[in-house]
Amino acid sequence: MKPPSIGISITNLSLNFDKKIIFEDLDFSLSVGDKVTIVGDNGSGKTTFLRLLSGTVDYSYSGTVEIEGRIGYLPQHFEDIMSDEPTIVTILRYLNDANINQFLEQSNCEKLSSEWYQELNSLGGYEIFKHAHLIGLTNNLLEEPFNQLSGGEKTKTMLCALSIIETDILLLDEPTNHLDRKGIEWLEDFLKEYDGSVIMVTHDRSLINAVSNRISELSPHTKKFAHFRGGYDNYLMQEEKKRLRSIQEREHQDKELKALKQKATQLKSNMKEKKIRESWDRDKISHNNQEQRVQKGTSKAFNRFTRKQESITENMVEIIPERAKISFEFDDSNITTNLHILVSNLSKSFGDKLLFRDLSFTLVSGDRMIVQGPNGSGKTTLFRIIMDLIKPDEGTKQVSNSARIGYLDQEQESLPLDKTAVELLMEDPLINASKKQAINNLCNYGVYTWQDLNNTLRDLSIGCRRKVQLCQIVMRKCSILLLDEPTNHIDFPSLEVIEEALMNFPGVIIAATHDRYFIEKVGTEIINLTDYNGSKKEEEDNDIE
Repeated sequence: MKPPSIGISITNLSLNFDKKIIFEDLDFSLSVGDKVTIVGDNGSGKTTFLRLLSGTVDYSYSGTVEIEGRIGYLPQHFEDIMSDEPTIVTILRYLNDANINQFLEQSNCEKLSSEWYQELNSLGGYEIFKHAHLIGLTNNLLEEPFNQLSGGEKTKTMLCALSIIETDILLLDEPTNHLDRKGIEWLEDFLKEYDGSVIMVTHDRSLINAVSNRISELSPHTKKFAHFRGGYDNYLMQEEKKRLRSIQEREHQDKELKALKQKATQLKSNMKEKKIRESWDRDKISHNNQEQRVQKGTSKAFNRFTRKQESITENMVEIIPERAKISFEFDDSNITTNLHILVSNLSKSFGDKLLFRDLSFTLVSGDRMIVQGPNGSGKTTLFRIIMDLIKPDEGTKQVSNSARIGYLDQEQESLPLDKTAVELLMEDPLINASKKQAINNLCNYGVYTWQDLNNTLRDLSIGCRRKVQLCQIVMRKCSILLLDEPTNHIDFPSLEVIEEALMNFPGVIIAATHDRYFIEKVGTEIINLTDYNGSKKEEEDNDIE
């Protein structure tokens, strides 16, 4: 068990980027055993919060941040770890073990030779390989250069390293992004059994329900956290109850304040100056004393009501606004009823690696097919074949002549990062939007702040870029959607709207995703590429649990 002193305590944290307020008087605490999910709108500062805690970025902030314990951090991207060394060496360096570091620097054996592995095993290498195989990293992958791995394979590599080193607190930024099903299931089991504390940013609703015991929502309005016990489903219910309760409390305060003002006004009108009679008249003296007592009592009551008004005004309950939902609607005017994709006996290999053989399916208007398979199984390759970017080795594919394909790539490689979102839509020849049209549409998709509209795409959060991509696809009036991990990086309120819109999309959808919530809600049929490459079925089961 971890000692009780381990944890995080944050008080009055404030942080600005230029004129943009990220946090303002924010408080946060983490105790042993807490497994917290940070949620909030895209661009609200979730990744910034994890970077600050990890110490990987030196931010200038005010307030106090106290951390006790050993931190393990998984970033969203791995630009700082783009090693061309073998993946197993990348893992070994990340462990930061003195004996292993000495082995890496001083071993006389040729790297990756049998003698090299024997020496590594004498230092505990067997345990390292055990962890790697459990998460789905094969021996061949471990010998590949790290910078040539797919996004999911890089994530698995870093998660493998984190599972080996001794940590007290794990900071995980979108740990399921790019992971295949086997990787997600491994991560879920690992976090359930982990006896330290966890703070993660994730949009995997099934993972949150399985692991989290608290959700901390970063409000775009207050720049502070609101905390909710339990998982995702409980969070949704608690959040709405809290919002409605804030409205009721504010209405009660407004009503009480109005009544106090009326009483104070009435008392003030009664506080009239009385003419004091001459003091030599005994009856007049008695009358004056009575008048003074009445005036004094009225004045006290007036001051009491005034102080109570001031107290209520200073402690007015802030109404939690209803979530700003994005507007996501498809223009189906160019989607014909004879829309179709026909794939027959498709096969594709790269060198000695077979991705799929004899793959066949037929999709028509209204079909929403989910493509599953481990990382590197050929999901993106299938998309590229459908778009005529690469040729299959065997087989044929046919797409309706009238179809326009929209592709949402998970790596966002198609985005010109030096342009703004507005410029992207205005300069797209398939859209040719006016500046006003571009801004209106981006606002509908939740890209609405001055910074988001005027900064280059490179400076936007990954979630905001994702929304820009979706906006571009919809404005192009595409009739076939190829979606590569469509739920990655998108905030929860937007996800709900996007899923509903996709369920009503009249064209054809093919989505490569491991988001279990999305699969169950949106998919009408599922194919698993491991069924077409000779892999054993236990690598990835077709059943969605």
